[in-house]
Amino acid sequence: MNSSERRGHASDFLSASFVSVPFEWIARFTELGLTPDEFMVLLQILAAAQVQHKELLSPQELGDACGMSADAAGTLVSGLVSKGVLAIGERSDENGSQCNFFDLSPLWEKLQGAPEPTPEPKRLDPVSLFEAEFGRPLSGFECEQIRQWMERDEHPEWLIVEALREAVLTNKYSFKYIDRVLYDWQRNRIRTKQELENYRQSFRDRAKAREEAAAGLQSNTKRSASAARTSTRTPNQETRDERYAAFYQLFPES
Repeated sequence: MNSSERRGHASDFLSASFVSVPFEWIARFTELGLTPDEFMVLLQILAAAQVQHKELLSPQELGDACGMSADAAGTLVSGLVSKGVLAIGERSDENGSQCNFFDLSPLWEKLQGAPEPTPEPKRLDPVSLFEAEFGRPLSGFECEQIRQWMERDEHPEWLIVEALREAVLTNKYSFKYIDRVLYDWQRNRIRTKQELENYRQSFRDRAKAREEAAAGLQSNTKRSASAARTSTRTPNQETRDERYAAFYQLFPES
């Protein structure tokens, strides 16, 4: 290959898409406490946003891009959120629907040495809330399930959080249980927090009525059994005086 051909190939290569990466990030990523795998995940997120204009990747897409499993990619994303270098943002799209996106602004703030904000209560994203309640990082499948609840089933984020709270209160840490709760609320057309509270109150009233009915049935059964025992006593059993038990043992027919 002569020099002109080499220049032609180089020109074709240089005209392809490139990703803009701050050199300070490359030089200092270990100072930020990032592992090589975490750096690669962030790099693929940045590349997808700049080149493909995709602001959110599924665990499977991210895993394929990084050469790892979807579960591993999901676990790394959760770790990056916990380290405060990545956030899951939420915004309205052109149709007015809520959608999530990978927010790299925490990473840029750390690189710029921005002062730490004053600690104050803040709203956690659903993945972080689930991890806090479950006491462990979520798998890629579980992260995908949360995304499907919001995007495919169109459950609002507050309703998913309420379903999580319902599972915690009943000590049922199961995605299947939460999915059944959400399905039940959707079937009953729960759209607002007030409608949910009314539904819960109605459920409590029905449960209390069932308990009272069961208690009444049990009481009636005991009374019926007691009456039956009384009615089956023989005349001798009713009139015998226990003070003369020895006499009755000697003369049973008396």
